[in-house]
Amino acid sequence: MLFTGLSLMAQQVKVNGTLTDAETKEPLIGATIRETGTNNGTVTDLDGNYNLDVSPDAELTFSYVGYKEAVQSVNNRSVINVAMALDIEALAEVVVLGYGGVRKSDLTGSVATVDSKKLKAMVASNPIDALQGQVPGLQITNNSGAPGASPTVSIRGVGTPGNPSPLYVVDGVLLNDMSFVNGADIASITVLKDASALAIYGNRGANGVIIVKTKQGTMGQEPRISISSSYGVQVQQNRIDLLDKRDYANVINAITPGTYNNIDALPNTDWQELIFETAPIQTHTASISGASKNNQYYFSVGYFGQDGTIPESSYERLTVKINELYKPKEFLSLGANVTIAPFWQDNTRGDAPFNVYRASPMIAPRDANGNFNEVPGVGNILADLEYTTNNKTSGVRTVGQLFLEATFLKGFTAKTNLGIEALTENNEVFTPVFFVSPTQQNEETRYGKNRFSRTSLLWENTLNWDKEIERHRINAVAGFTVQETTNEQLNLVGRNLFRDQEEFRYIDPSNIDPTGVSNGVRDAGDFYIQLSYLTRVNYSFDNRYLATFTFRRDGSSKFLEDNKYGNFPAVALGWNIFNEKFITIPQVITNLKLRGSWGIVGNDKINYLSAYSTVDNNINGVFGSNEQQYFGQTDGGLGNPDLQWEEIEQFNIGLELGVYQQKLTAELDYYQRTTTGTLIGLQLPDYIGNGTNLVTFNAGSFLNRGLEVNLNWEDEIGDVFYTIGVQGTTIHNETLQVSGVESAEEIFGNAQGSIVSRTAKGLPIGAYYGYIVDGVFQTEEEVDAKPSLSGTEPGDLIFRDVNEDGVLNGDDRTFIGSPIPDLNYGINLSATYKGVSLTMLFQGQYGNELYNIKETVRPAQYNYEQHVADFWRGSGTSNSEPRPTTGGNNYEPSTRFIQDGSFFRLRSLTISYALPKTLLESLKVNQASIYARGNNIFTLTEYTGYSPEIGGGPLTTGIDQGTYPVASIYTFGIDLTF
Repeated sequence: MLFTGLSLMAQQVKVNGTLTDAETKEPLIGATIRETGTNNGTVTDLDGNYNLDVSPDAELTFSYVGYKEAVQSVNNRSVINVAMALDIEALAEVVVLGYGGVRKSDLTGSVATVDSKKLKAMVASNPIDALQGQVPGLQITNNSGAPGASPTVSIRGVGTPGNPSPLYVVDGVLLNDMSFVNGADIASITVLKDASALAIYGNRGANGVIIVKTKQGTMGQEPRISISSSYGVQVQQNRIDLLDKRDYANVINAITPGTYNNIDALPNTDWQELIFETAPIQTHTASISGASKNNQYYFSVGYFGQDGTIPESSYERLTVKINELYKPKEFLSLGANVTIAPFWQDNTRGDAPFNVYRASPMIAPRDANGNFNEVPGVGNILADLEYTTNNKTSGVRTVGQLFLEATFLKGFTAKTNLGIEALTENNEVFTPVFFVSPTQQNEETRYGKNRFSRTSLLWENTLNWDKEIERHRINAVAGFTVQETTNEQLNLVGRNLFRDQEEFRYIDPSNIDPTGVSNGVRDAGDFYIQLSYLTRVNYSFDNRYLATFTFRRDGSSKFLEDNKYGNFPAVALGWNIFNEKFITIPQVITNLKLRGSWGIVGNDKINYLSAYSTVDNNINGVFGSNEQQYFGQTDGGLGNPDLQWEEIEQFNIGLELGVYQQKLTAELDYYQRTTTGTLIGLQLPDYIGNGTNLVTFNAGSFLNRGLEVNLNWEDEIGDVFYTIGVQGTTIHNETLQVSGVESAEEIFGNAQGSIVSRTAKGLPIGAYYGYIVDGVFQTEEEVDAKPSLSGTEPGDLIFRDVNEDGVLNGDDRTFIGSPIPDLNYGINLSATYKGVSLTMLFQGQYGNELYNIKETVRPAQYNYEQHVADFWRGSGTSNSEPRPTTGGNNYEPSTRFIQDGSFFRLRSLTISYALPKTLLESLKVNQASIYARGNNIFTLTEYTGYSPEIGGGPLTTGIDQGTYPVASIYTFGIDLTF
């Protein structure tokens, strides 16, 4: 061995040289030189020089970011200098924008792109889940773990008390969500955030835009078959710490002495253990893609199946994807992108977790005869799951586009595109005859049928122009679009069916319930016609100075004639500082760009009848001496004919930086987003006579501002290639104004029968509203000495006299917390070593509060969280937990129920192994990998509920009303390519 080693050393030769730019002759710093097929390598120094010991017949590979890879044979040479050429294709990488794309180097807007590899991090029915913690400014909240549930999504904060959801563009079709998409079909997702990027979509892009491009065969590609399959289990992350029977008995006996005496003889039921179960989840996709001289194609079939961790809940979806591009002539292209997605869903009781939370632990679920026991105040949840969960939904969603594209003259491309979305959904609910208790029973069968359909047609026509004249580069687009969206719902209810077997469940004249028949529009905000004109010009001079000008004019049927159209402009400027000749930039910097934008986009997300006063029909009245019934009509609610477009003005300034040959890249963005003329439903004064109906006004202004940071480091140490990514977003949300009608200076949010949030000037949207708790009254003397609510006794909470008027009443309710986090962040880590890869995604938020409203619902002797066991028992025993009661002042909305919503979560961890090429060749497989993945593995938080991720509407975000808990998921899978 010694002689062999000396022999090999004797055969080594020393090679040195210099790497330079082929055009500028400048040295390339940090370029990589590697002996091909080995781990032997080095990098160039500050002068572009390198030294390396290699074998005499070795081959060297030279690589550098932005340059074409070069290969040289040593052939006993001791000096090898290489002039490396720019990789024009890499520098000309195109970023997808609305109605076209621009070179990444020419981009002036705030845009983030995520490729298909990062989308595999999560197992979920909606692929948008995979972006959580990966895109600055994008907040995704999984407020329900129910099978098929979609998260709440917002971009750069919430700017309206209405609908804050972004626009989704899937293969050119404009949609309200992307829940039907199979994640395995996605090539990339692009998130548009600032006005420069959004303005091309006008009012549809008011809350941000998420563009989804699905896979397609590439020219020159042989037919390729890919198979991916995974199977796993879902496990409930944690349990809420509730009272056991002994602590529960102590609390109830404190309320009503002597209720429980022989505690040992009573059961100790853990309802959470009875209801939550391990459940399977699986995904399977098979696809074929390829291309010929005139044809590119991609076809796939995918299946997603998920059972719930609560019984009687599940979701299944079959996805068929067809992408086709045909070029009969060099200048002409015809294409189709179609997704057909039938689905089936079993819907469990939505209040199941809440009822489990409240159920007494001193009641067994069944008696000695196997019958369900009564659970006072809540109902027996196991009986509910058996009798009242026959709730099934099925349907099919079809989304697709057909397009024709022609190039002519020099640089002109004309395209016409027809997009369609069609959804048909059927729901059936059956309740049999059963009896558990007088408050939990059904005396006759009840059968409900619901049919919902939604259709959206989109026709777009655009003309693009690309031109380069010496150092000038122009990319321009102009066009017009028209879209019509309609929906309809039909409901029928039958009672006392003759036979209740599933195959005999029909509604006919003998069993129909006339009060259960209805027909009309289900989603009043998604019923409209829109006509739009658009144009955008991107200009680049000498790869240094950049400008983008965008304009869109939208017309919406939701506004009356005088206000029907809105004009939405945007402008952005960029400066590629790195390309400047007169600025000396340190050699360590390899990219430096400054960009800024300003623009206005609109919003019309309101009821399609908001501008009109309505009339309610079929109002019966009895008149005359013979008391005859007549059909009548009455005012249904006032409209506002003066409604105008809501406008969102955005300002953004960003910096892009690359260091150490792009090993370190950074993007910093400061954004300010101001919404004016916000479309809000307000309550009119009683004397106007509009009842409880809200009237829509342009009545509010809201501000969101913050800083986005995206840092990424990529490098290799020997055989280990690793990446570190950190991204974060700060959010400052503030109400600037709420006004429009008399006394309407604030907007209230309600939950569980209480006012829980107040949106007013100076506060964030959905700010929690209630009393500030300053402790617990210890003696009667303290009660007499301080202002308190009527009925207050020793042991009750002390509420602060906020206005210091000596009287405690509703005027002392105030701001007690914000549901909006100060910071959202994500950390991505990955490492690869000889086919073994490890990826980790951490995600979290900081600075928000949650409202645990579950604890406030106390009309009966429900169970309590564990902290209540330390209740006040007399003077000096507790200054935080009041005396037990089943209602009263202690359950008024207050800081007692506000908790820290900050958390840190291991969102995803994947370990994969790529099979070696020698084995693949024997199996005749191109690529193969196996992996194990965990999602939602652990969560560090002080919140006492199931999960600190709690969504909701803008006025009720972060209010925990007992939602379906999000589970941990553990899966194993395999990916194959033939």
